[in-house]
Amino acid sequence: MNLSEMLQTLEEFLTTNIASFENKPAIMSVINQLKTENAKIRSLTLSQSASTEADFAIKAADEDALIATAEKVSDGLKVIAANTHDARLKIEAKVSSWDLGRMRKDDMYVRLKQLYATALPFVEQLLPLGISQAEVDSLNTKSTTLANVKPGINIKIAKTSKATTDLGKTIKDINTVVRDTLDDLMLEFKLLNPSLYGEYLNTRKVFARRGGKSPKDETNAEPTK
Repeated sequence: MNLSEMLQTLEEFLTTNIASFENKPAIMSVINQLKTENAKIRSLTLSQSASTEADFAIKAADEDALIATAEKVSDGLKVIAANTHDARLKIEAKVSSWDLGRMRKDDMYVRLKQLYATALPFVEQLLPLGISQAEVDSLNTKSTTLANVKPGINIKIAKTSKATTDLGKTIKDINTVVRDTLDDLMLEFKLLNPSLYGEYLNTRKVFARRGGKSPKDETNAEPTK
């Protein structure tokens, strides 16, 4: 990103001193290309910064709440099974947060839907135990919703990854144009306007972050002669 900042600073310098370059078609061509690519860099940087951390946190919280509901419904069904001596219901109602937490997500959603199907005929009997129709229904509806969240997150991750790749290539390509073309074109000002050329050199410096080193071929303290 320090290289990206250099390109943005270079654009600002060239724009500020545009009057010095208006009769230099080759330089103007690079300036226009730099502006276009810098705009693309800014757009890609925003796309790259899109985080899925919040999506995962919300999904995890929703899953925890749903697992707690499943355990509550399971306990209610086991109470009914004990009172009616229904061995099959006791088996079908058996779930635990530990078991659900160890399952693959898709398997967990299937198991919650199975619990919903088991509980549905006993809704009226669950009400006195403090288990609502909405809680029973959520085992089905929220499982479906959560199952559809992961593909959306994966799409966002893929877009972020592509933006990162495109950003690196865009920065590299436009910096190559600046280094291999603009640096040579600006040598004219080293002869005719040393002050302007000195300012140009300052904008071309890439400063390392946190005491690291600038990339060997990107420091550009002294452009190509």
